[in-house]
Amino acid sequence: MSSSPSRDAAAPARPALQWLAFVILLIGGFLPPVDFFIVNVGLPSIQQGLGATPAQVQLVISGYAAGYAVFLITGGRLGDLYGRRRLFMLSMAGFTAASALCGLAPTAELLVIARVAEGLAAAMLAPQVLGSIRAMYDEPRALARALSVYGAMMGLAAATGQLGGGVLVSLSPFGLGWRAIFLVNLPLGAVAMLGAWLFVPETSATSRPRLDLGGAALISLALACLVLPLSEGRQHGWPVWTLAMLAAAPVLLVAFLLYEERLATRGGMPLVSLTLLQIPSFRRGTLVGTLFFFTSPFYLLFALDRQDGLGLDALHTGLAILPYGIGMFLGPLASAPLLARFRGKLLTIGMSIEVVGYAAIAVAVATRAEGWILPATILLAGFGQGIAMPRLFNVALEDVPPAQGGVAAGVVNSMLQIGAAISVAAIGSLFFGVLGSGTGPAAYGHAFGIAMIAVVAALLCAAILSAGRRRPGDRR
Repeated sequence: MSSSPSRDAAAPARPALQWLAFVILLIGGFLPPVDFFIVNVGLPSIQQGLGATPAQVQLVISGYAAGYAVFLITGGRLGDLYGRRRLFMLSMAGFTAASALCGLAPTAELLVIARVAEGLAAAMLAPQVLGSIRAMYDEPRALARALSVYGAMMGLAAATGQLGGGVLVSLSPFGLGWRAIFLVNLPLGAVAMLGAWLFVPETSATSRPRLDLGGAALISLALACLVLPLSEGRQHGWPVWTLAMLAAAPVLLVAFLLYEERLATRGGMPLVSLTLLQIPSFRRGTLVGTLFFFTSPFYLLFALDRQDGLGLDALHTGLAILPYGIGMFLGPLASAPLLARFRGKLLTIGMSIEVVGYAAIAVAVATRAEGWILPATILLAGFGQGIAMPRLFNVALEDVPPAQGGVAAGVVNSMLQIGAAISVAAIGSLFFGVLGSGTGPAAYGHAFGIAMIAVVAALLCAAILSAGRRRPGDRR
């Protein structure tokens, strides 16, 4: 597809303004992952406060994750077509409003609805962040440095979410209890909207082609048919509707690809240009990304082990996971000086460190190792992910034309979320199957250790794929 004239290089003229724009974008990128992590340790308080059923408690997490995963690609394309700054501000307004609804929800049913809305807004928001960064930093080394900072921000989000959730639930500022974990988004959202209006440049195509509604509907349905049953199937015993949706997902994906190819041959602008798949680095990045978030079960299962297995409260559970966030924050900073020499290998190096870290966590929890051993292994796993995550985005996006940066970011993020949904369903089922009716530290430690073996296997496959032979033109 030929690229139309664009404003994608329209970054702020002065470095100081560009830095301010970058900081505002990081705030926008910070909120969606924080809102995933921050809820984990607050679930017992939510269940008690609203009298929620176990299924409703699960939907507080999976409803957000499903809404987020299903519309990421469409959200990225909307930003490419109609302005990433505009979509950033609109989606931030929606995210902030949905957070307020979550914090004020009087019933579990309304909380679940608000969480789905929050996930939809996050799906519109996240691709604008990466798409704008891709447009603002077109020079490869500058983009690599910017993505390193982005990776550090993701680590900060992980640490802030887990620990901040525990602190807010335990301290209950103004008597808000669990509601504070949602209402804290309001001031951050207001700052981000004002900052985007003042400092973030508009980056999008100058032409205004019509959104590919058929493609958007098909890919959204395909993702919904994959993510929803994987999120809900296990706890409902895999009813017929979940199996029917899973069977429909590949059919809808094939229909989407055929529809996009036909639209392109007729001179239209498809939602996802199939030329993206001709970029070797993008293909590799999306494939590795699918396995990259097989780490997602760790957060949920570790919280269950700490609270149900060991009887810890929300605050101490948040403190136990804190080394992971610290490692994710330090990883990009420590690897930044190595970019010039090892940029093409840092993804594999980071994922290899993750493999060692998660294997060590499995042993430490299963054997109930005491003292510094468990925090050190958690720090190591987070450190490896902190090195690998920005390099994953760099591999996937560096060779993508800036005009397609938003939709490419949406595709990569969608693959990450699909990997998360698959892993939580499959590895979560493995955990509960091994646990059975067991209780107490030993039973939970054993089930956790077995589940982490599956995580390590997936990450090892991803590390091997990331080390595949580079092709000419792959600038990693």
